[in-house]
Amino acid sequence: MIVWTGAPACVADVSDSSIALVTGLDTNGHRWQAWLNLDNAAALLVEEPEDVDDVSVWMATPEFEEAIGHQRAELDAQVPADAEGALMWASAAGVQAAAQRPRVEELLRAQETFVEELFDALLDELGFPETVHSAPQP
Repeated sequence: MIVWTGAPACVADVSDSSIALVTGLDTNGHRWQAWLNLDNAAALLVEEPEDVDDVSVWMATPEFEEAIGHQRAELDAQVPADAEGALMWASAAGVQAAAQRPRVEELLRAQETFVEELFDALLDELGFPETVHSAPQP
């Protein structure tokens, strides 16, 4: 898409409206990624132990909850770098934004029922204008 348009691009790979992996790429090949809905992402990314025969049983254990907590902490530690990457990407995209890093970090840490709402809020914060729909031509 970058080669075709000659412009930076940002996409969100959304899973069941509960989690998204946002990826931005600029024309210089710099890329940033961030997970949205970190609690859900942590549960998805937790690796199951090799000795687990039934994942559903393991998911009901305190060990699973502890693993989610560790994974969530790892994702949270990445938020400042993810926010910086998003801001740099928005700058490369040429938007005139007054985006504030703390607000971007807040959005990256937020939890919403529908992750699409977080993605929209992130794009708004980064300064992208709302889509303008033109009237259909007769």
